[in-house]
Amino acid sequence: MVARVVLPGGPGQPQSGIGSGRSTGMTWNRDRMFLRKGIALILVIGGRSKIGAALIGELLARGERVRVLRRSAEAGTAGAAADGVETVTGDLADEGSVAAAMTGAEKVFLLSSPHPDAVRWHRNAIDAARRRDVQLLVRSSIIGADRESPAEFVSAHTAVDRYLGESGLPHVIIRPNLFLQNIPEQTIPAIDPSGNFYVDAGEASISMVDTRDVAAVAAVALTEPSQAGTNYDVTGPEALSYSDVAARLSAALGRQISYVDVPDDAVRQALAGAGLSEWFAGALVGLYQDYRRSGVSGYAAQVTDTVHQLTGRPARSLDELLAETTA
Repeated sequence: MVARVVLPGGPGQPQSGIGSGRSTGMTWNRDRMFLRKGIALILVIGGRSKIGAALIGELLARGERVRVLRRSAEAGTAGAAADGVETVTGDLADEGSVAAAMTGAEKVFLLSSPHPDAVRWHRNAIDAARRRDVQLLVRSSIIGADRESPAEFVSAHTAVDRYLGESGLPHVIIRPNLFLQNIPEQTIPAIDPSGNFYVDAGEASISMVDTRDVAAVAAVALTEPSQAGTNYDVTGPEALSYSDVAARLSAALGRQISYVDVPDDAVRQALAGAGLSEWFAGALVGLYQDYRRSGVSGYAAQVTDTVHQLTGRPARSLDELLAETTA
């Protein structure tokens, strides 16, 4: 069984704050007395993603005013928004609805799941932010998007990052690496009875990062002064190969776990069998081809101190996450 992954820049599952069901209507889940003078309103696009959900918590803990963009199909979902969060209905495919959602917002966080139309969606959001004179847009991208890449997941972010950079809009770009949460949520369930899991990563080393650390960096970017114009590569504290991951899993689970490198075609077939679209399966295989090109010391293996620099604490490790999730 091939392990699926949660991708940087999005949840890797159904889209967050995007998709069909367009609407320009706004619905608030708190009285307008919540709108306090002197506190900037922050619109979060992608609030149902792992990063977005953690970011909302970070912003509320800082006493910030938060509004979350939801698709119309999500707007009435019970528990969809945290207490103290405004919700607004809109769709990244419809620039008008996004501009309406930005009414009164001074800052915007932008994230969406991978999709063939993601470049157009993000350009819509950037254009809407310019129309609304947003003071700062913080966008979740992917590590490696500052370089040319044949991998669609990377090249799409490269195109949007460049569009944002040329827009004249004050902005911060956050480029996280692959998410550590893939390991407990996708890799462990994919371990077969013989203790094997299967990924097409070769010997690549990847400095996987905890989504909560990405959210903490985004919170600083949105709330601390003098952030505009900065690009942050966000990684975990170490670069791990999937053989390293297998060793950590063996220690955490108390049994022998082994990583098996498999051909790309086997991954495509497994992903298709799991119900993923041909586009998504192909793009995911392309990302892991890029990781293999990066190898043991390329861009995906680089370790940054961004988390410590901005939050004052070290980035969470895989061992820490496994201690939380396998106890």
